[in-house]
Amino acid sequence: MSDSVAVDTAPKGWREGLAAEFAPQRLLGSLAAALILYLLVCIMTLSIAAMVYAGPLVALLPQALSGILVGVALLVAVISLLAAWGGTVGTTQDGSGAILALGAAAAAAAMPAAAPEVLAATLSTLLLLVTLAFGGLCLLLGCFGLGTLVRYLPMPVIGGFLAGTGWLLVMGGLGVAAQASFGWSLLESGAALRWLPALALGVAMLVAVQLGRHAALLVAISALATLLFYAVMGLGFDRSASQLAEAGWLLGPFPEQLQWHLPLAPKTLAAVDWGVLVAALPTTAPAILIGALALMLSTSALELVVQRDLPTDHELRVQGMANIACGAAGGLIGYTAISVTSIGHALARGRRLPGLLAALMLLATALLGAAAIAAVPRFVVGGLLVCIGLALLQEWLLQARRGMARGDYAAMLAIFAVIVATNFLWGIAFGLLAATVLFVVNYSRIDVVRHALDGHSAHSRVQRGERQRLLLQQQADRLLVFKLQGFVFFGSASALVDRLGRRLTPHTRFVLLDFEHVSGLDSTALTCFTKLRRRAEQLGAELVLAGLRPQLVRPWKQASDGVPLAIFPDLDHAIEWCEERLLGEPAAGTAPDAATVSLREQLLAVLPDAVAVDALLAHTVRRTVKAGETLLHQGDAPDALFIVEAGRLTACLARGADQPPLRLESMCTGSLIGEIGFVLERQRSVDVVADVDSSVRVLDRAAWQRLSAQEPVLARSLDSLLLRLLAQRTLRLTDTVDALQR
Repeated sequence: MSDSVAVDTAPKGWREGLAAEFAPQRLLGSLAAALILYLLVCIMTLSIAAMVYAGPLVALLPQALSGILVGVALLVAVISLLAAWGGTVGTTQDGSGAILALGAAAAAAAMPAAAPEVLAATLSTLLLLVTLAFGGLCLLLGCFGLGTLVRYLPMPVIGGFLAGTGWLLVMGGLGVAAQASFGWSLLESGAALRWLPALALGVAMLVAVQLGRHAALLVAISALATLLFYAVMGLGFDRSASQLAEAGWLLGPFPEQLQWHLPLAPKTLAAVDWGVLVAALPTTAPAILIGALALMLSTSALELVVQRDLPTDHELRVQGMANIACGAAGGLIGYTAISVTSIGHALARGRRLPGLLAALMLLATALLGAAAIAAVPRFVVGGLLVCIGLALLQEWLLQARRGMARGDYAAMLAIFAVIVATNFLWGIAFGLLAATVLFVVNYSRIDVVRHALDGHSAHSRVQRGERQRLLLQQQADRLLVFKLQGFVFFGSASALVDRLGRRLTPHTRFVLLDFEHVSGLDSTALTCFTKLRRRAEQLGAELVLAGLRPQLVRPWKQASDGVPLAIFPDLDHAIEWCEERLLGEPAAGTAPDAATVSLREQLLAVLPDAVAVDALLAHTVRRTVKAGETLLHQGDAPDALFIVEAGRLTACLARGADQPPLRLESMCTGSLIGEIGFVLERQRSVDVVADVDSSVRVLDRAAWQRLSAQEPVLARSLDSLLLRLLAQRTLRLTDTVDALQR
């Protein structure tokens, strides 16, 4: 299989895949890819480390750098080895790093007179705890299948957080270049001469990457800027590397060899100022949220890069293990870097070896390469941070405007402004508040009325005689049916009740609310519905409830003030109850009970031909069916046609041992039973059971055939009767469908 298609899509079998990557024809390409990945990860890690240990903390950078590099080496190794996509590359992350820099600055400000070893121990332990907490959170999210939680955050909130992160990165990059802390110190005399080159380099990097569309340009521009810096300083100002380091233009000087030690050593823990550490936790804790947020977003973006679905929960578990290893070694929060992974994907097509080789190079740098790191100009490191920050600001403050509604964009700007004016902790608090407000406003705009019907289009599954159908049709506007949906809460209940109240008139008899598709409702919604019930009662109408979930029945009864409520398990039985009440009222006119109307009268209402009706009845046989007795079983042969003479029978469909049968249709006097299977000669598809003691007229297939052969005129009359009854049923279904589509 060629390199262009040889990819790993899951950690299963990674040993065999990794062994194949050591083949000579593939090893050289992996080494070249590893070198580029190493340079990118190393530059980004140095930039973020310099931002965290900026200003008064700069003297602690050499001591912390070994742990940071060892940590990122472990991070890269674990992700490269275990990620679902073999070419995934992780690195120390900028967004979380910007917040960690704020926490480190706050801790340093709280202990200005502390000994260097106390300050170093407190900061390293603080950063370690935050990184371990982030790793633990990722593990928990992955183990409990919560990898899609980010989808519950509105985009304006995410955009506000990331835009705020971009601002912190820009300010952090300028601070790294000027060796100054966040804030007004950047405007002090002489500081601008140091951060202006970083700002210009950051803008140049951003423009170059956007035009060239390749993140590897960052390495080339950084190298070119470094060479140009030394050329100008050496030839133009006659400055040596040692003089530049003493003047603060370089990251160094560092010791010749960086000394790595176990961060959780007893000696280190004994020197920690725990009071300062605990006080700094609220400032650094947002790094965990931002990291988790960005990680889940980057996983979605990675799927677009590699053009395949990835197991989000597995990725979270891998990132969690990688950060625990990284934090235990002294590293900072890190996770999949889309820009670096995109380059790795283009160069190595999912191979794991380049990432592992890059991790070895990082480890060697931590132990042997201090001189090379010390020679990196500060403005180059700061320029990279400025570039990343400007990219975030451009994406969320400018480009996102085109795809957002005005209200959403205004909310995002407000979150960004709070972060800039105060700090990230207040920004998160405001963002969560904004998310709540956005949810309430947007969800309240969703119409909780799924369908608004009346008696013309809402019918029960009781197949009534022609006279009863006409009587119900005359009173159709006395029944109002509202099918609700979603979660009914204070943001939508009041408007819903006002809307329903406007439909009420003195002529209204029943207001039926169907809660089958309602997931829940709050106490405010119950109060509003109680007001609707009272208003309906004042107009002589009755509130009827259907489809309530079991957990909602009790709150409804408690809110009814002791008034009995008409509650039904489903909409069908609720409408049937309303129809029976309408037929039983004086407004219905003629006595509606089907038992008082003979079969002959029912058939004459459909087919006004007395001779044909009498002849048809003469060819049938009466059969009595006791209440609960099954007239037809599912699977029976279609050997007869039935006409209900008296009583009522129901066609039902079995749904399982733990559920009652589903009522499809109840049939009264004059209704046909089994006509479709009889005509099409198909087996019975449902059971038909007598609800009460009933009688039916049976026309078997032999009698039908004799009727067709001996009395063709009468047979045509029967065909006409069947067509009329089927047409009526079809018309009712069409009316209902039309109403649901309006």
